[in-house]
Amino acid sequence: MNASIFPFLVPITAIVCWAVVSMVKHSNATPKSVSQPDPHLQAALTQAEAHATRLEERIDQLERILDEDIPGWRARSSR
Repeated sequence: MNASIFPFLVPITAIVCWAVVSMVKHSNATPKSVSQPDPHLQAALTQAEAHATRLEERIDQLERILDEDIPGWRARSSR
């Protein structure tokens, strides 16, 4: 496995999480008089949550592969 992708995993995950949090904050900032949430915003939030979940699963899988192929990689990458 190519270890050069690891520096990109954390920023990508952070960007996706930031996008989800921003959408949630925006949806909570709507006036209380609006009874129905914006369907486009709700669809985007659902899609972003699904995407974040898939990315987390991929990161977990990559970490498992690295644990098998390169024991001790976590200690080396934390330096």
